Amino acid sequence: MILEDGMLLYHGSYAAVEEINLSMCAPGKDFGRGFYVTSDRDQAHSFLRSSLIKAKSHGVIPEDQSHGYVSVFRFNEQGLSLPVHIFEEADKEWLWFIAQNRRKRLAKELEPLIDKSIRSSEIIIGKVANDTTNPVITTYLNGLYGDVTSDRAVTIAIEQLMPDHLKDQYCFLSQRAAECLHFQETIEYDI
Repeated sequence: MILEDGMLLYHGSYAAVEEINLSMCAPGKDFGRGFYVTSDRDQAHSFLRSSLIKAKSHGVIPEDQSHGYVSVFRFNEQGLSLPVHIFEEADKEWLWFIAQNRRKRLAKELEPLIDKSIRSSEIIIGKVANDTTNPVITTYLNGLYGDVTSDRAVTIAIEQLMPDHLKDQYCFLSQRAAECLHFQETIEYDI
């Protein structure tokens, strides 16, 4: 996984996004509260259905809305030298970080095990956890695979998440980082 000036990144949502507002971003996501994009247009498109369902359930959009949007951004770091952390693989550290972000109350014991430099990153890149993430992470954190710090429990949880089939995600955690994403276009899709 890389992040290079000029690359296109895609965001799938129930709404078109031209201006990034981090206060609109929900907490409890894989890499924390931030603006998520992917280098895979199809991955962004596949997120539209779940985005519509969530937005309808929260009363954010009308029940009859049957379309979503993929907003396209071009990355340009603008010489800022932003701190970036890349999870090259879906490994123990990746799982611990996601678990700690998604289930803070259950994952308190993992926080001291996570490299503190990750928390100072303004952009985090790694595999996106799939639709089975929440049940697997909850099962893992409840100790049903064994002690959460054990290699056995980590291996079982990661196998359940099927990381070889997962696409990438880029999380822009600060406004300074988000300003490196320059809006290009929005494509509307019927779902």
